[in-house]
Amino acid sequence: MAAQDAATELVGLWPTLPRLVGPDWPRVRAQALNLFGRLGGADTDEERVAHTESLLELLLPYPAVAGVLGEAYHRGRRSAESVTDTPGWTELCRLLDAAPREQWITARFDADSPDGSPADRRTRRLVVGIDSAAHPYAFSSAQLDLTVPPEAETGTLDVEVYGAPEAVEVVPVRRSLVVRRHRPGHGDEPPGAVFDLRFLKDDRPVSLVVVTRTTDRRTPQQLRLTAHPSGLLKQENLLSPWRPATDSAAPPITLSLTLISAGGAHVLTAHDATGSATAAIPYSREELDALVREARSGIEALLLGPEGRRYESSLDIPEEQYGADLRRLARSGFDLFHALFRPDDGSGDLRRIGDMVIDTLASAGPDSAPCVEVVGNGLNLPWHLMYAVDTYDDERLSPYRLLGLGARLALVPLRSGHHQRHRTEYVPRTAREATALIAVNTDIDRATTGQPRAIVAGQVDYWRQRLAERAEVVDEAERVTEALRKPKRPDSLWYFYCHLVDGERRTPLGDAALGFTAGRQVGLRDARRDAPPDVPLPGAPLVVLNACNSSGRDSVLRGGFPSYFLSKGARAVVCTDIELPTVLGAEWARRFFDRLLAGTTVAAALHLTARDLVERHRNLLCLLYTAFGTAGVRMVTPA
Repeated sequence: MAAQDAATELVGLWPTLPRLVGPDWPRVRAQALNLFGRLGGADTDEERVAHTESLLELLLPYPAVAGVLGEAYHRGRRSAESVTDTPGWTELCRLLDAAPREQWITARFDADSPDGSPADRRTRRLVVGIDSAAHPYAFSSAQLDLTVPPEAETGTLDVEVYGAPEAVEVVPVRRSLVVRRHRPGHGDEPPGAVFDLRFLKDDRPVSLVVVTRTTDRRTPQQLRLTAHPSGLLKQENLLSPWRPATDSAAPPITLSLTLISAGGAHVLTAHDATGSATAAIPYSREELDALVREARSGIEALLLGPEGRRYESSLDIPEEQYGADLRRLARSGFDLFHALFRPDDGSGDLRRIGDMVIDTLASAGPDSAPCVEVVGNGLNLPWHLMYAVDTYDDERLSPYRLLGLGARLALVPLRSGHHQRHRTEYVPRTAREATALIAVNTDIDRATTGQPRAIVAGQVDYWRQRLAERAEVVDEAERVTEALRKPKRPDSLWYFYCHLVDGERRTPLGDAALGFTAGRQVGLRDARRDAPPDVPLPGAPLVVLNACNSSGRDSVLRGGFPSYFLSKGARAVVCTDIELPTVLGAEWARRFFDRLLAGTTVAAALHLTARDLVERHRNLLCLLYTAFGTAGVRMVTPA
């Protein structure tokens, strides 16, 4: 079959395509990635042939590509109508979809250390390096721009390895890995970062996590390694190399926190300008769930308490009520901070990490705020509600000791493997070029009752003024489902202003639904079936869910709407914690999007909007909003 022959050739040809295509490669690459995703998600041979031929029509006009692929393409070419089932097509399409997305950090057992250890407690050497053979062109494109300064040819990655402490002992021999901008490595350089592992048990494998960090404390990639005492090593992606969601204007990360669950343990690593610390959190998943519920009780009381109706009807909160509400938030946030960083059975390193959080918030100036990035593989702790002080004092409370108000905060969720997150190509645009899908529930305006209002209509007018015909406005559930199933264009933004309710189909993980006009819903379970992550969102848009409870309530990011949109290729998702007052939601959106359309990063826009609402209106419900995605994500590029 001609199409299958050509697809086979493309799997191995991907690394050389930048050279073969030439100057057009950035444009061609974006289209090729979209076609790769469609090919990987195809269900029939007819679809596979059609997508492969579209891919070849994109590439064959370039003579150097045609010289390599032409013979495979034209050899016995047949039309899609005559295709029969061919074993291997599905796996071949998966490999083709994976070719440009695979990891560039690798690990291996090098050799036994010559220390004479007994066979059941032998020390093995783990070498973390760069896959120079498979992905040479990643190093002259975006992936390592995060690592190598523009004026330099080389840079370094700091590499850490940690795992279940009762099962393996890790001793670093060399932590740094040299990276070259235009080539992965050199024969005269050390082979990579080196660690000695001593297995404390010889009857089972252990989980290790490899964390790489750049000089500005960002985390570009993480791997989970399953290491056997025999020397067998299995490698999985936790965090794939990110496409450049950040840019040179993004602020450096002041504090980086990485929380990994592996082998039944929760391990927290922190980096700031003073150094790093790693410690285990002494709680089970069930205990963390209880901590999360208690931490959120403070902000829930703002709406559910006797004065909660003020938040429903007005932005402005009386000073006396503001003081009482701040005490509620600070108390629950302080309890969370001390439970995590000052537990009775906590280590000295855990206390040190808490000190780093306190010092980070103390470093904020009146017109600036530290940038904090929290990376985690599924744990959804309410970091933004944490009140970071060593001693609680009712008389000296400050809203800026709440991490969500004192810092520009972003949560970076890890996902396993490239199938979990389509790395769709980001299409950078200015505010004059940006396009958006605006999905609203017009029933919120209650036009058919005795209390009509124009909150939704006002938001629609906002986008028509700012983007004109480049804003596609939908208010029907069927149109939202169709947009998810067959996205029309690479948008800069997908914005939802609607209800979020329990879905019609209950499962052990729940079934949320987005509620639109006339009571029609888009259920998460149905969306995953009808518009699965295999159909990515072109353009890698920012997704904003201005809807109640869109982030979930427990300690685990369980595959709700934020996880769904990230898996479909969104660069970041902004969502809410609890019930959302309608007036606040509309006013927050205007102030937040004004900043985004000016080119501000998502983390900075969240922080500035929250400070604005606290300082002008004493409204603490600004803490409802959090962002999943790296701190430097923007909706549009600065003009």
